[in-house]
Amino acid sequence: MRKDCLITNVQARAAIELFDHGYGYAATATKLDVHKPTLKLLHDRWLVRGTISVMEPHQPRRIPAEQKIATAKRYLDGEHKVELAKELGLASSRPILDWVKEYRDKGEDAFTPRKASGKGKTARMRAIDHGQDPDADPAPSKPDVMAKKTRVEDISLAEYRQLQDRLLRAEAENAYLKKLKALRQNGQL
Repeated sequence: MRKDCLITNVQARAAIELFDHGYGYAATATKLDVHKPTLKLLHDRWLVRGTISVMEPHQPRRIPAEQKIATAKRYLDGEHKVELAKELGLASSRPILDWVKEYRDKGEDAFTPRKASGKGKTARMRAIDHGQDPDADPAPSKPDVMAKKTRVEDISLAEYRQLQDRLLRAEAENAYLKKLKALRQNGQL
């Protein structure tokens, strides 16, 4: 079993044995005093992979976009998610439901690879890409009106504490007004 599971290997083996004897996940959870959603996931994997392979780690597979779309369509046409998952060799039927949701939301374009936006690049990498010197100073930006007193050295300790006090008062007043509004909406005031 995975390290992040909410049940022990002993509990999982006992649950699988009960599944083999015809118990459902809810009855098994009650009998073993185990969290139902955790057993639902185990039961789902048991349905897809069988008794022996549930306890073994599963190697993830990369499914092409066309096959995901075709599988989503087949599910929407009435085929059972467990049978589809078995056919594809998935660890559970959960990916099928995820693909169906994605297909419903985005249609045929659901699994097309997204074009890289370049957002992960650093300023240095962008400069190199544009043929600029990465070590050069950036172009000066517009002067900031508030820049006079935004550096710590420019604000005295007294001014800093005064600004902190004003902020705390404003936050407290905001919280008070929110509570007052809620009380008025509930008809308690």
